Amino acid sequence: MTLPLAPTQNIALKEWSATIDALASGDQIFLLRKGGIRETNHHFEINHRRFFLYPTHFHEATRLLKPNFHHLIYSRNHVATDYVVIKAWAEVADVITINDAEQLAALSELHVWTDDFIAKRIGWKPLHAADLIILKTHKLSDPIRLSIEAHHKGCKSWVDIEAPIDARASAPVLSNAVWEEKVREIRALLLDKTAHPAPIT
Repeated sequence: MTLPLAPTQNIALKEWSATIDALASGDQIFLLRKGGIRETNHHFEINHRRFFLYPTHFHEATRLLKPNFHHLIYSRNHVATDYVVIKAWAEVADVITINDAEQLAALSELHVWTDDFIAKRIGWKPLHAADLIILKTHKLSDPIRLSIEAHHKGCKSWVDIEAPIDARASAPVLSNAVWEEKVREIRALLLDKTAHPAPIT
């Protein structure tokens, strides 16, 4: 059962714009993270259970998306440098530890990324496992235009939003039945993988 988002929220997770579009359309329900240069101990930590999705374009490229999802990049006329548009928030449902790219082969039909992207994401810092983060995504009825502040920039995952966003006018991207079926499929395909609970903050 989905926990209600607080009337206002001011935490966002930075992610590729194309991936956020895939989450917001229901084409994908998970993220794959290891961490960034400016993360604590250079490792990604899930500090929040619910958060807005903050679109970025750094390192984003069509060659890292499957051909039938290239439109997620080609459809943009330009990329703004002074603002982003927040269109969705997400809730962490599960976190599964992934140790190598071969473990993700079974999920190939359930995400928008190429094998090259998966190999690069898993191959970075090879001694550390990656987190496959299963999300339940909600779309805002009215997307929010947010100015890019200095503290939003850089290779980090979490950003604070100075003026909290009201998320009450939003709805799940997928029905509970469809979403739960997708989650069951992921868990079945990764049956021998280690899951660990997500924190609630």
